[in-house]
Amino acid sequence: MNSASACSFEANGRSYKLGAAPIAVLCVDGCSQDYLDAAIGAGAMPNVERLLAQGFGSLCEGCLPSYTNVNNSAIVTGTPPAVNGISGNFFLDPDTGEEVMMNSPEFLRVSTLFPAAEAAGRRIAVLTSKDKLRTILRHELERPIAFSAERCRDATLETHGIEDVEALVGMEAPSVYSAEASVFVIAAGAALVERDMADLLYLSTTDYVQH
Repeated sequence: MNSASACSFEANGRSYKLGAAPIAVLCVDGCSQDYLDAAIGAGAMPNVERLLAQGFGSLCEGCLPSYTNVNNSAIVTGTPPAVNGISGNFFLDPDTGEEVMMNSPEFLRVSTLFPAAEAAGRRIAVLTSKDKLRTILRHELERPIAFSAERCRDATLETHGIEDVEALVGMEAPSVYSAEASVFVIAAGAALVERDMADLLYLSTTDYVQH
């Protein structure tokens, strides 16, 4: 039986109330509502169709520029780039003239929601397709499960909160440049919930297929 506790917490000026059930947030990188509408219309996504019919579905404005690091950071902090500091995948360092990838937590100006949720009793899991996001998303967490499909074979209990990821998921880690990388992330999240290892999960897929 999956166990979670209802809790409330505040992060970056917003209040959150979570019910006593596991919660998974899925960021489908590179997606468009047109893709979902077409797939649902073709009967190819019955579970998503059911979720929209029985739950809640709506459109919201994405952050610009519409890049992976920008929108994932906005989602997990509940703030726009002007507040959280992640305004692109790269920036030009004025001192060196070099491009710097904005995939380090040192560029975050605020905390993510996860440390506050962890302090309120939730067990956090952050799963990504590309490893570049993992360090930002797990920032300031004490006991997270955090790994990527790209580097899951490197995961240890000490560094990632988990080991033998492939055995957990029941499939070999795919190439990060494949559709299977997203499948791996979603399957891993489902396995963690089924084994009662996490009750607040953030799953970020790859945009390989969409782009």
